[in-house]
Amino acid sequence: MNTPLNLVVISDGAKAIRLRLGEIFAGPVTLILDWYHLSKKLRELMSMIARNKTERSTHLRELFRQLWHGQVQTALEYLQTQVQPRHAQKWAELMGYLEKHRCEIIDYDRRKQIGKTIGSGRMERGVDQVIGHRQKKKGTSWRPKGSKALAILKILELNDRWQQTWFPAQVQ
Repeated sequence: MNTPLNLVVISDGAKAIRLRLGEIFAGPVTLILDWYHLSKKLRELMSMIARNKTERSTHLRELFRQLWHGQVQTALEYLQTQVQPRHAQKWAELMGYLEKHRCEIIDYDRRKQIGKTIGSGRMERGVDQVIGHRQKKKGTSWRPKGSKALAILKILELNDRWQQTWFPAQVQ
């Protein structure tokens, strides 16, 4: 294959991430909404939408089943026809969230079955271990510029590029 594959980004869906990806990468970027964040948002909003715990459980079970298979339209129809919201504003927020991320909600079941990741947890944990650990020490404070510099240096080290970057004449 001579052409590069699209970059695939699994994220929490934050607008700032989308904008930043557009600034950094010139080519197409495929966005996938992280399953953890999707399910967290669904639980959070359904707890305010459902009229009682039984309804909440029933609705969550059905919505999780549909969204796990990427069936956003079916989930939206379910919300419109089967859910009698306790808080209409939260119901509208959930509808808007699913609409907004419609193209980023995939068949998570299929992706998982073929051995691909469906969450950003591994990356978030890596960032926390590599960058966050050092920055969270007692008595330290960091500016964005310093954080970015630290991240770049740590990435060089982890990718065994330290010597090549700082001492190119010595690398053979």
